[in-house]
Amino acid sequence: MKTILITGAGSGIGKETAKLFAAKGWNVIATMREPKNDKTFAEMDHVTVMKLDVTNKEDIETVASEVISQGGLDVLFNNAGIGVKGCLDATPEESIRQVFETDFMGPAEIMKAFIPYFKTKKSGVLMTTASMSGVISFPYDSVYAAAKHALIGLCESLYYELLPYGIRVKILIPGPVNTNFKMQTFISSFNSAHNLKPSKNLSKILIPDFNSLPEAKEVAQVAYEAATSDSDQLEYIIGDVANTLISKYRSQGVETFKKELANEVYEK
Repeated sequence: MKTILITGAGSGIGKETAKLFAAKGWNVIATMREPKNDKTFAEMDHVTVMKLDVTNKEDIETVASEVISQGGLDVLFNNAGIGVKGCLDATPEESIRQVFETDFMGPAEIMKAFIPYFKTKKSGVLMTTASMSGVISFPYDSVYAAAKHALIGLCESLYYELLPYGIRVKILIPGPVNTNFKMQTFISSFNSAHNLKPSKNLSKILIPDFNSLPEAKEVAQVAYEAATSDSDQLEYIIGDVANTLISKYRSQGVETFKKELANEVYEK
């Protein structure tokens, strides 16, 4: 039986991915910050729940040591993440640091903990949940987009770095997904005073039809396909919104894309 470790398995994409891999006969190590608050996996076969706060180095070292000593891994899935939205000048430093600690430093430190094991094994998959915002920076998305851009850059470099060891790197890039993922929002007093804010058009661009958004189960299915494929594919763009906008962004180039987006987003 193969083994996967999933961070952020307490909800959304992480939880659905853990359930899918377990149903497919994998050993699943489902990690979360507060395991006592979630009983989803209590009676599920092939699932081991472990406490892991990705911002806590002691947690990372403990989990890595225990997992490697008990048989190791085939797939490491960095999925845990948080976010903020709003004006940079209104976003507290603490919130900025929390996003980078969770969305970038956490995955980086977890990968560092397991890469020597995978190099020795000469196989394995490092899979990471990024975001459409890691490819395109949208209005009022600066902190989250910056963290996800950094994460994608890290994974893209690791693709080359780990290639000689037979280790595959996979990046999941979903657009909006129908989950309970929420972000704190900070609005600048300057914007309020001048009534400057994105119009409803931004929501229409990013979420044209709420009923058409992919569910967490669909993202989990892509995660399974990525983890089990022998393909050299690096990016897995998920959902109609992400596929449409990323294709447009890359074909037009940033200068044309930004002009069109600005015109569409802000009310005249």
